[in-house]
Amino acid sequence: MARRNRRRRAQVRPATIGMAAIGFLALAPWLLYCVVGMHVDQANTQIRSLEQELRSQRESLRRCEAEWNQLKDPVRLDEAIARNGLRLGYALPERVAKVRGDGRVWMPRALTRMLAEERKSRASGEAVARATR
Repeated sequence: MARRNRRRRAQVRPATIGMAAIGFLALAPWLLYCVVGMHVDQANTQIRSLEQELRSQRESLRRCEAEWNQLKDPVRLDEAIARNGLRLGYALPERVAKVRGDGRVWMPRALTRMLAEERKSRASGEAVARATR
């Protein structure tokens, strides 16, 4: 029996390579479409979750604003003040600081002196003595 020549190379025909190239080029747009579709689906999923989070945050904001509006209602404030036994009044004119239209603060001289004394006593470590009225 004669042995086969194993060193003999297989002949590759150029037509086979051309057919493979044509097959790949035919499949490339479909593969590209699939990859882009997956990225679009992921982006849509992320957008939906972010929109849901935005809706829940807006609803939470609405609830908090409604609660705050109820708390700052003048009638409720008066009830809370009466319930806690607080006595509130307006500050004396010499203890009121005013903010001007340009953003500067205007204070009476008595208030300026009192604040300077408090700063000085804090810097030296002494207790702050205030005159209560």
